[in-house]
Amino acid sequence: MPLNLSPTSAIPIDKQKVASAFGRAAHSYEQHNELQRRSGNALLEYLPEQVAVGLDLGCGSGWFVPALKQKAEQLLALDLSPAMLQQAQHKADILPICADMDTQPLAEQSLDWIFANLCLQWSANPAAWLANWSKRLKPGGVLVFATLVDGSLFELAECWQQQGQASPINPFIGYSKLEQHLDATGRRWQCRPATEQLEYANLKALLLDLKGIGANRVNHARRTGLMGKQTWQQLNLTYPVNNQGHCVATYRLAYGVIYG
Repeated sequence: MPLNLSPTSAIPIDKQKVASAFGRAAHSYEQHNELQRRSGNALLEYLPEQVAVGLDLGCGSGWFVPALKQKAEQLLALDLSPAMLQQAQHKADILPICADMDTQPLAEQSLDWIFANLCLQWSANPAAWLANWSKRLKPGGVLVFATLVDGSLFELAECWQQQGQASPINPFIGYSKLEQHLDATGRRWQCRPATEQLEYANLKALLLDLKGIGANRVNHARRTGLMGKQTWQQLNLTYPVNNQGHCVATYRLAYGVIYG
């Protein structure tokens, strides 16, 4: 997921690789989705009760589908991965939509709310994503989102760079740039930054967690060849640990609401 994304460029996203990565993670996702649970629970508080039509955008395996279904007579669930949608359909009565979220395959002013938990960072054009999905809101509707911003997983990026390795994470948008994109929608909005930290027994566990949710590196050319044992040992020695000897992964988030 290099950091410091150029503020004028769109994020290079290989959607086929994204779909494949999340498809492979469909059955393991809920063993590794602690961050998604935290951010999604925070977003639920912004949603109104008992509306006609809601959308779980980038629904993944449907962890929040049961809770969301209680808030809408009809719940739509959109994801790029057919395997993820299949998992979501087991959770509640939903209308599954297998599509690229950057195509906005729904009519304008058709949704009472949109729940977008940690999917915006997979958009090839965040500005267009915010503008176009907010147009799908009915008057009085809300789009609630959580997304990762610049500075997320900085420990991982710095550790790799110290060993002369390419960063294993994709770029994240800067918080100020995100606010500019929200302004450009022409709608009323609010946004706040937040930080979440997850602890792991070792570096391998951290990397397995990323792989388990399909968030391993998909947007840039991978380093060819296997990493040498000495390099891997150095990475383990370099990665910072807390007082308990655990590896810490820091996530910078933005929680936002756009009003219809």
